[in-house]
Amino acid sequence: MLTTVIRLAELINVEGKGKIVSGNHDGTFHGRAAERDVLAKVLDAGSGVVHVEGDAGVGKTCLLTWAARDAARRGYAVETAADVLDQPFLLARLAQDGPVEPTVIVLDDLHLADPGTLAALRSLLPGCHERRVVWLLAGDRADDRLLPQHATRITLEPLPDNVVSDLVTDFLGGKPDTGLRALASLAQGNPARLVALLTALREDGQVHLERGRAALRTEVPPRRVEKLLRERLDRLSERARHLLQVASVLGQAFEPGDVAQMLGTSTAILLPVLDETIGAGVVTSVEDRLAFGHELIWRLVSDSVPAPVRRALHREAGEMLLARGDSAVTAAQHLLHGAQRGDVRSIEGLVSAATAVLRQAPDASAELAVRALELTDQTSEALIPRTVVAVRALAASGKLTAAQALAQDVLGRQVPAQASVQLRHVVALTLGLSAQHAEAIAILDELLDEPDLPEEVATWVEITRLLSLLGHDAARAGEVAETVARAHRGPANDLLANALAVLSVVTRDTGQPGPAAELAKEAANSASGTELCAYPQVLYASQLGSLREFAEADAMVRRVRSTPWRNAPKDTHTAVVQSRILLQAGRLEDAVAEARGALAAAEESALMLFVPPALAVLATAAVHTGDLPSAIDHVDRFRTKLPPDGIVFSPAYYQWTDLLVSFVGFGLDRVLGLLSDSYGDLIEGSSLLVEEPRSAAWFVRRAQEAGDIALAEHTVRRVEQLADDNPSFRAVAVAAIHARGLIDGDAKLLEQAAAQHRDLWARANAAEDLGALLAASDRAASVKALENALGFYREIGAIRDSARVMGRLRKLGRRRRTQPVRPLSGWSSLDDTEQAIANLVAKGQTNRQISAQLFMSPHTVNFHLRKIFRKLGISSRVELVMRTRPEQ
Repeated sequence: MLTTVIRLAELINVEGKGKIVSGNHDGTFHGRAAERDVLAKVLDAGSGVVHVEGDAGVGKTCLLTWAARDAARRGYAVETAADVLDQPFLLARLAQDGPVEPTVIVLDDLHLADPGTLAALRSLLPGCHERRVVWLLAGDRADDRLLPQHATRITLEPLPDNVVSDLVTDFLGGKPDTGLRALASLAQGNPARLVALLTALREDGQVHLERGRAALRTEVPPRRVEKLLRERLDRLSERARHLLQVASVLGQAFEPGDVAQMLGTSTAILLPVLDETIGAGVVTSVEDRLAFGHELIWRLVSDSVPAPVRRALHREAGEMLLARGDSAVTAAQHLLHGAQRGDVRSIEGLVSAATAVLRQAPDASAELAVRALELTDQTSEALIPRTVVAVRALAASGKLTAAQALAQDVLGRQVPAQASVQLRHVVALTLGLSAQHAEAIAILDELLDEPDLPEEVATWVEITRLLSLLGHDAARAGEVAETVARAHRGPANDLLANALAVLSVVTRDTGQPGPAAELAKEAANSASGTELCAYPQVLYASQLGSLREFAEADAMVRRVRSTPWRNAPKDTHTAVVQSRILLQAGRLEDAVAEARGALAAAEESALMLFVPPALAVLATAAVHTGDLPSAIDHVDRFRTKLPPDGIVFSPAYYQWTDLLVSFVGFGLDRVLGLLSDSYGDLIEGSSLLVEEPRSAAWFVRRAQEAGDIALAEHTVRRVEQLADDNPSFRAVAVAAIHARGLIDGDAKLLEQAAAQHRDLWARANAAEDLGALLAASDRAASVKALENALGFYREIGAIRDSARVMGRLRKLGRRRRTQPVRPLSGWSSLDDTEQAIANLVAKGQTNRQISAQLFMSPHTVNFHLRKIFRKLGISSRVELVMRTRPEQ
């Protein structure tokens, strides 16, 4: 008589479908192939004893059920007890009547059996090998006295991760994403726990299925799941729960030694309790730390700590970390949670941490300092010093409006002299960064008249005044800078470096590019490497880009970005200069990303000084990509609403950008009008032809189109003079060859220029000019030159220029596809930069880490990530990791 009871159905059967969801398509289950082979061999032999052992829920019943079904298919009679209470009756009947051969006898949960049942079983097992009888037994662990020597023992281990993933896929109907796999890992490879967890997720409605993938829906409260996890926590000992509560305050990951110190004991004494939490799957080992198995568990434990107790624990943790000299930011985060008004120790800890991280993490510093200020009594003597810290941190983090308002509010009271100096300097600094130079200079002049001005503050004030003067009155700035340089004695320092940088700018803008370049180089080399050295170094990087020395320019940008100190003005300044270098190098897409990031940061932080330069780069890029409305809007903004001041880029550069956009948007007459009126001294009196060497050929073209031979000849003479006066400026020398080739109609000179230009823009321009010149005399050579130009423009991403060249080719009877074939979506649609970023994301790197690897700003990385997501049809880094791995 077959009385099989299949308890597997209680665990993982789906009602109404009649199949085992956790199994393969044949109705069996995953991950036990080796064990099934062992059982099959015993059934082949026709007799024997098999004991399956393992933890509760690990699948012993499932394995016995599979074996019973296999035995029935083979023709065995299957005898099994309905439950543990039925086992003695079954054994008594078998002892009296004997089993019908061949028979499989199934006894489960023997660890719950009473001594009498075990004794009866022990008397029946020895003779089984003489008959065609197979005993299938299961329990948590076997009693060695129970089993005969020839018995087969099978120990079921937890299922590996890949099998768990398959089980989740079967149960939920979709391949789990990273978050779902992390949650499933809480089951520790135990099928029963896993099914209970997945059932709870499904009943909570937390699973989202799309395109064969299963993901967690975070907007739905995980009530059933939390109840399940809470029950697991409740099964832990009181000491273990206490340890977890303290650990939860330290974060989702924590150091065992920190928990021990907060509990006033040692890690060695806590070892049994830690083992208990690890064994329960509540805590796991992550590299050199321990971590809660999942954020849900961490949150449940943390929420179980009363709020006043949690604040006190945070305070203790922060004080412990500060006293030990650990990360001030980490310590301060605890103090932020634990500090309360009047809690002097915690508030001082916040201030100390804010000061410690000001140069490396200004955003964190500002948060800490402002919180300390909020908790400070308005009558406290510490109010003013804490305000100074907060104002400096806010300014460094780019919150200029808040910094200025806070400083001016405090300056309306009675303030000690030293604090007053620091606060007024920050106000002047924020005014200068907001392009309000006259107001900044007035404050700085007052500060320099202060008696006993501390030397370190005086250096800050003088540098800030130099730069504000440069934006307000360049001639006066040059005079002050020259006075500083002449009066300097001793080793180079940051004040000298900034004075030399200002002299370089003034010299550049009066049409002396050679001396300007030398001064810029000397300024960069004179900088000390502190936070005061940014302007000279970034200025030199900008000039290197203008000279098309791209490797050196990139090296200088990397040098600035690799310094350990950070602040929003420096980061934004560097980004906007890097955007122009990238544009000059023909990396149009990267330039746009960098400029957009700089513009967003500048507008968000009121760093108006950097808005016009970012707009100029974006305007030039928009011209070449055919986005004329944007180009016109960008130029209009910096021409009429936010006039540039020449601190970042020269006035000539903005005029050049205006001419480019005016030509495309309004025609040649507009350009000629500007050149004869507002920009009359642009070619002769500035260094534009050095700053943008390709502009020389552009002016010659426009002059030829207008029939203005005098303008064309004047441009050529000027660029040739600059080349003669500055023989080390290779880009200018090639620009002179290019311009001469245009005005003389000399194909050899244009061919030479196309070969020797160091940036793709100028090379493409020269090739196009050569193709246009040869169109009437040598069709084949013309087509070849134009196709070369088209290749360069496409490499840059210059859509409008590509379209212009294709029009020339069509007139010559040559038709080309509008774009190289590249899929619109999928992995193959990503360009080299996007693939590099995707691979670094797959390795777990953050945007900031990737930016350091690829020498671009985090804003640029984020720009590319959005494009990658769109092309791959995904919306998160997690999905990108999953998509990237198969491609790798």
